[in-house]
Amino acid sequence: MNTRARWTIGILVALVIGLVVGLIIIAGDGSHDTTATEPTESVTTTSPPTTTSETTSSTTPTATNGGTPVPTPGPTTSGGTGGL
Repeated sequence: MNTRARWTIGILVALVIGLVVGLIIIAGDGSHDTTATEPTESVTTTSPPTTTSETTSSTTPTATNGGTPVPTPGPTTSGGTGGL
């Protein structure tokens, strides 16, 4: 058998095996399966608001996101070189 024919057959077999594995993975994925035949209804309940009074004093604000703040932009100059 010719060497080129062996390589061609090997590549085709590898492609077929890859397609079969891909189809098995897609068929096994159950994230898009729906089992309900009727639409689900949402129930909303409301409760009266509760009021509480607290006194807090803080000298430094606390960050809620925990990140580093964005630096303040500096002065801009015109007439520069570069860019796109």
